[in-house]
Amino acid sequence: MKGEGAVSAEDIQNDSEYACPVIIGTPAVTLTLDFDTGSSDLWVWSTETREKRSDKAKHAVYNPSKSRTSHQIPHVTWKISYADQSSASGDVHTDVVKLGNVTIPNQAVEVARQLSDAFTESGSDGILGLAFHRLNTASTKQKTPMENMIEQKLIKEPIFTVRLDKGDSEGYYTFGYMEMPKKASKLYYTRVIKDNGYWEFRSCYFKFGKQIYHRDNNTAILDTGTTLVLLHDTFVHLIYSAIPGAYLDSDQGGYIFPTNTKIPPLSFCVGDYLFTIPGKDLAFSEAGKGYSFGAVQSRGGNPQDILGDVFLKHIYAVFDQSDPPRLGIAQRP
Repeated sequence: MKGEGAVSAEDIQNDSEYACPVIIGTPAVTLTLDFDTGSSDLWVWSTETREKRSDKAKHAVYNPSKSRTSHQIPHVTWKISYADQSSASGDVHTDVVKLGNVTIPNQAVEVARQLSDAFTESGSDGILGLAFHRLNTASTKQKTPMENMIEQKLIKEPIFTVRLDKGDSEGYYTFGYMEMPKKASKLYYTRVIKDNGYWEFRSCYFKFGKQIYHRDNNTAILDTGTTLVLLHDTFVHLIYSAIPGAYLDSDQGGYIFPTNTKIPPLSFCVGDYLFTIPGKDLAFSEAGKGYSFGAVQSRGGNPQDILGDVFLKHIYAVFDQSDPPRLGIAQRP
């Protein structure tokens, strides 16, 4: 029976991440996971997690020993490090995982034993990776939930879609079908470069106000697990040099600018098509003393740009895992 999965995405911690309910095990426990198109591990807080009791009390935890459908995979471990230097590791079980109305038997669930401090402050109970198979960090690579849904013919189409909203709980993911938002443009498709395991695509120019900046051979990643838009230092500097009063603040760890500054829209190309972030949304958070922390910051040593939630909040995205894979993007107002 092919199903359809719709999962709500609630923004938490000032839109810094989006938390989605996922049901695991028998009897079932509901954990709130951060769906991440930039990684390929499904890992969760668990009874094995070596954290203070007070930290663990803030999270729903998975207890593999209490689930009748849980089976540990012998001698298989996992360890993942993210771009922000956070990390997690542990062992691997299989269990029943439910996303919306789709039930996935024998899904790899990576059980966290050790977590870096960043995750104790997180509002979610783990991460569900939606990138391609090659990024999975288990010592014997495990299939992602999407891979299993496609291979086991649990969904009608080999797609998932994302709509993230700002400051409310109207966002959602769908698995196996599309649910186009009202007032969205038509979908524009572009080819995915999956060599590195990401949802990566050509992004050879961007537009800030009336100025177009060309970037030959540049690529970008569409990443629900990253909060901001991250670009090469050169282009971050060009953007903020065009904003009166903006400067790089070492205490804040990025560029800030006067909150009352009127800022033009910023558009990025996905393949051949431009999609826009309104200027007012380039102020991500308050930085104090009448300044805002910018929504565009440095990508550091990353070779690709990263278009995170700041960008995703203004589009509807279709992640199509057909062969070859492609991305469909619609602009939202």
